[in-house]
Amino acid sequence: MIVTQSSVMLSRIRLAERAARSSAPILLTGESGTGKELFAQLVHQSSARNARPLAAVNCAALPENLVESELFGHERGAFSGAVSERQGRFEVAGDGTLFLDEITELPLPAQAKLLRVLESKHYERVGSSQSLQHDVRIISASNRDLRQATDEGTFRLDLLHRINVIEIHIPPLRERPSDIPLLAMHFLDQFRGESEFAITGFQSQAMQSLSRYSWPGNVRELRNVVHRACVLTASPQIGEEVLHLQSARMQHSSDGPPIYQVFKDADVDSATADGKQRPLPTEWLHRDLEETERQIILAAIDHFGNRKLVSEKLGVSLRTLTNKLKRYNDRNEAA
Repeated sequence: MIVTQSSVMLSRIRLAERAARSSAPILLTGESGTGKELFAQLVHQSSARNARPLAAVNCAALPENLVESELFGHERGAFSGAVSERQGRFEVAGDGTLFLDEITELPLPAQAKLLRVLESKHYERVGSSQSLQHDVRIISASNRDLRQATDEGTFRLDLLHRINVIEIHIPPLRERPSDIPLLAMHFLDQFRGESEFAITGFQSQAMQSLSRYSWPGNVRELRNVVHRACVLTASPQIGEEVLHLQSARMQHSSDGPPIYQVFKDADVDSATADGKQRPLPTEWLHRDLEETERQIILAAIDHFGNRKLVSEKLGVSLRTLTNKLKRYNDRNEAA
């Protein structure tokens, strides 16, 4: 289940559900921990293949010498250690769905073999010359910039074209701050039973800290933080002291409300009755200008869910907005 109230995430869910009606390959992009596997599950469950298998493979975890065996299977005696025949992920998926997570981590020879299999709809087990047919729906995922990977020569451009018929980008948690309290309570419900106390919620300062944190590990990190807090808390209300968040990665200053609240109750048309733009709240004026700009942009994206609309509302070009977001992301990764 994908827990969200962010308009941009809801639009991605609708796109995934529409894409599920076809058998077109889907590419899921986004940082680690954003929920790409949940989207793969959503596509499979929303498709006509939902009664058939969903097989998943983490390409980053495969030893280079066993990639083909893992994907396509092998015959007994095909290589040292192959004491019995084994089905590969394509065979396990059958006419269902195959989820190739971190596909950019496949070595180039395996990429070439995968491309041939996707184009021909046939493959052979390692150690066999018998051709097996497949009707697998492919969903791929990566946390890397695939176009950059093709420029660097680490990922085949022709394979990218084959797997990227429909691309769904999943935004990082810091770009949808309204989801943080919602997800925190969702994970609290999951883990409250592991505490010796009857946990009822978070202290206000703890929730503010969760909302200020930049979440470099995204939803996965938030889940782990809440899990740990449920285990360590010494009271029914989780306090800030058991969160163990890095203060250097706090997104908002501690004074004043989270900036995204400005957009929470706003209409899509942010102009006043006389057609002028609404002024910024005066409590922001003492803040660092660049930090304020960053929070305004991220909050606007979370509310409007459309970068083009945000660029129009903020009076900047779409290219300028995209460059600013990239700069903020690079800074988070370097912090």
